[in-house]
Amino acid sequence: MRSTTMQRQRFLFAALGLLTLWRWALLPTLELAPEEALAVFCGQHGLWGSFFEIGPLVPLVVKLGMLIGGAGEFGVRFFAPLLALVASLLIWRLARDLFDEQIAGWAVVIVNVLPAFNLAAVTLTPGTLACVLVPAAALCVRSALLKAEVKHRAWWAAGACVAGTALAQPPALATMAAVMCVLGLSGQLRHHLHSSGFKGILAAWSVVVLGWLIWQGGHGWPAFAAWHCLPEWRVIPNLLRWIVLASPLLLVLFALAVRTGFTSGMLQTHRSLLLAMLLPLAGTDFFYGPHEIWPDTGGVVWMLFAAMLLAHRSTVARTGVIEQKISLRTITIVLAALQSAFLLQTDLPRTLGLTWRFSRSAGGVSDFAHAFSGDPSKTMRGWRESARVVSGVLEQAGGAGAWFVLAGDWALAVELDHYLGQGLTVQSPASDLSGFAGRSALFVTEDRGAGGLPDALKKRFQRTELLSVARVMHAGNEVRWLKIFACHDYRAPDF
Repeated sequence: MRSTTMQRQRFLFAALGLLTLWRWALLPTLELAPEEALAVFCGQHGLWGSFFEIGPLVPLVVKLGMLIGGAGEFGVRFFAPLLALVASLLIWRLARDLFDEQIAGWAVVIVNVLPAFNLAAVTLTPGTLACVLVPAAALCVRSALLKAEVKHRAWWAAGACVAGTALAQPPALATMAAVMCVLGLSGQLRHHLHSSGFKGILAAWSVVVLGWLIWQGGHGWPAFAAWHCLPEWRVIPNLLRWIVLASPLLLVLFALAVRTGFTSGMLQTHRSLLLAMLLPLAGTDFFYGPHEIWPDTGGVVWMLFAAMLLAHRSTVARTGVIEQKISLRTITIVLAALQSAFLLQTDLPRTLGLTWRFSRSAGGVSDFAHAFSGDPSKTMRGWRESARVVSGVLEQAGGAGAWFVLAGDWALAVELDHYLGQGLTVQSPASDLSGFAGRSALFVTEDRGAGGLPDALKKRFQRTELLSVARVMHAGNEVRWLKIFACHDYRAPDF
């Protein structure tokens, strides 16, 4: 029996290696998402201390990947499959320590057919890093709890993981709350909330959050002024998002596994860590996850802990239902794997002759709460063609040397900055334009109703005129509508 288990584990690790190679092959098949292009922009322009939309850890990882894999999509996402591999190994180790190797193996299988996890494994977003850092924090906390030393290095490692999550996905309140739940839900562990180890975790997280707050205050509090600072209270869009990112059957089994965890008294055992981590992460994701920009699925990191609970529940089922258990497990895994493949290649219905429009968007960014009324991959389509359109207009206007480019929103700005590839620095209207005095600009917007530049910016130019209107198409479907204006002779404001 022991030999059979070892053979299965070796096969599992070999399969993970092949899966990593397959994910690497998928990296160049989709254009950069806005958050990925923003990470490239921050890295190229030295904005390492920026907390706009993403934390500074993401540009650092992207920059390292580009040094290895080049400036294209492959290089930007180079570390994504490797991080998914590390996340799988962390889940295997945590599940093995809590249960056994067989359950750990099944947990890894479930995680790697999850649509959300596969999406994170082929894109480089804050969610990709969260899938590694949050399980790592849980594993470090468990290791620290097993040690008698109150200042054991595992506490500091846990603090580094929590701080890393805040650096990737600020402010990481759910991750900090999850760690507190691990120690606070069990009466036997509650005294650790007063220990120096936990205080070290809290201090590491607090330092990053303080830096985030200082940056927000210095830039007009964009995180609090934006609409996504408020929760999404509509249950149906939130639930629909979970169904798409977890697959319907797998989501039902997750719910049953969590219920079993409560009714079986798991909260009174050392295995309470899974439920304690899952609850605050899932609650936060349910109400704030719909605001995330596709393909960032960082909030669904709770599903990794649900997968371990499900692997345990499905493995310890009664002997009399083994055949039914195996059939249900197989069907669940196959359906989730097919759904993963579909989300990674959303053009499949179009190749079959079906009409599937792209989801609605505002300012270049899909509304995640309603994304699944259409293809949510709109945020990863048509950017290269948009850059070609702008480049063609630039050439007709006299070349890039005499012009700079203004984009109507940050997503369009960072995508054009990456895909134009002419050494142009594309600016958003909110940028500091004092260095462009006397120059002319192209203003590019996705707003169909735009009659020109925003009033505050329009008065800084001597005159403006509409140069071009373009529809950017993909597979016979409109991705975006571009309006391009010529703006002549920029005048810096008087101070």
